Amino acid sequence: MQIFKSVWRILMALPILTSSFVLADDHMLNGMNVQQPFNLQANLCKLNPGVSLEDYHAMVEDYLAWAEKNDVDPVFVRQFPLFSHQTLQRPWPYDFVEFLASDYERWGKSWDLWLTSKSGMALNERWQELAVCDVKQAHAQVLYANREALESDDDRYVTWNWCTPKVGFEQLSQKHAQYVAELTDNPTGMIGWAVVFPHTGAANMPGDFAHLAIYPDMESYMSRRQSEAAGGWRGQREYDQNYADCTGEQLNIETVLHRP
Repeated sequence: MQIFKSVWRILMALPILTSSFVLADDHMLNGMNVQQPFNLQANLCKLNPGVSLEDYHAMVEDYLAWAEKNDVDPVFVRQFPLFSHQTLQRPWPYDFVEFLASDYERWGKSWDLWLTSKSGMALNERWQELAVCDVKQAHAQVLYANREALESDDDRYVTWNWCTPKVGFEQLSQKHAQYVAELTDNPTGMIGWAVVFPHTGAANMPGDFAHLAIYPDMESYMSRRQSEAAGGWRGQREYDQNYADCTGEQLNIETVLHRP
């Protein structure tokens, strides 16, 4: 029952979080209307013995051709950890993580075709032969976006910071709106910011939601860190003390493999 209440609070909060959104008037990003929440699928993958990333990527290219032919192709990105929380005692169990973003109706159609059509099932069988992938689903909401940069940069860096709220999502969204206003006035290298709320298969995630911050390069990422060192840490401390318990940032290298 407590899990149901938590999920219900998140779903009720998503339209409120939309009020923090900054983008062009048409709210389109990579072919999606991101004024409202959209679905984000995570594939946490480990290649099977003897399989190379090149072998796996050949299958992904065939999948993207299939998805485009059936008009269900998502925004598709792949991430590798650069600065992670992992140690020798707690190693990272995956080779990479993929994220597939789409609106809910399109993604439901995609999964129906994947699981029931002859071509989809053949690709699925091929996928299973190449890697073991734990698949998760989440709601995602864009709060800030430099559209030109996000749609033209295929190689970038993304921080993940998992958090558990201390206050209601109304208060949390108001604080996020304040940060969006600050980013608009002083981006400090960040080109995108989103929040992610797991909805299926994510009972063991390290928090109730995650912040994603996107940077075009390491210089931009370090510019943000310089801003924190020069006094911005006070805002992070206030957030951690009063709004949410967060695990701290992990930085991943991201490559955009496909846009619809």
